[in-house]
Amino acid sequence: MILCDAHLHLVQLNKPPVFEKVTDYYAASCAHEENEFLQMEKEIKNLNEENPSFHIIPAFGLHPQKPDLKLLPFLEKLCQEKRIRAIGESGFDFLSPDFKSEKDKQEEAWRNCLSLAKEHSLPLIIHDRKALDILFSYTKEMKSLPALLFHSFAFGLREAEALLAKGINAYFSFGKQLLNGNKKSLECAACLPTERLLLETDAPFQTLKGEKETLPQEIMKVYEKAVELREAKRDVFEKAMKENFCSLFSL
Repeated sequence: MILCDAHLHLVQLNKPPVFEKVTDYYAASCAHEENEFLQMEKEIKNLNEENPSFHIIPAFGLHPQKPDLKLLPFLEKLCQEKRIRAIGESGFDFLSPDFKSEKDKQEEAWRNCLSLAKEHSLPLIIHDRKALDILFSYTKEMKSLPALLFHSFAFGLREAEALLAKGINAYFSFGKQLLNGNKKSLECAACLPTERLLLETDAPFQTLKGEKETLPQEIMKVYEKAVELREAKRDVFEKAMKENFCSLFSL
């Protein structure tokens, strides 16, 4: 079994990922604070060394929820030292009035992350809620990046196809929203070209109603649902997700 989790938060987990009967496990872990990244870097090294089937990679970015612009020098250092495989999360979050009130700061963080991703030829992991119109205004800049991942894409198939039509090398990732009947996510996961699709857990976050946390192992449930939606052969689908993950992160 080959599993790819395009987005999780390793340091926030209560327990490290544990899998049985998995020949390869690929995951991208994000951090948004300096100490968190340093701890994550150590955990990734240990997990990959202890588990021959593990291929966990690090990412760092200025999260749009209360972005800390003071972290830009640290992010630039990580890029220069080639210690990350992607920049992110970055983007916009207007879900609450508090977040929306920091629109200018979110945009400044976004512009800087875009610039560094272009300068260092790194993919960008995008977090966007209720602000897709702003992202569309950066079409030219996004086209200049090697790739982008729209993590937990919260919009519909039409919007995803519009981004691709702009010539953006975009991938769209879906997690447990496939398990709670989200119509937009279900349509995207069923109808997007296979080569543009990825799956994730966002562990330990992105919980369903009544849950306290999401475990990395729950990526298996997401796979099962995606295979069902696409009426795909499981082994063929697993290989396709691995190819997409490796293409996105240049592995």
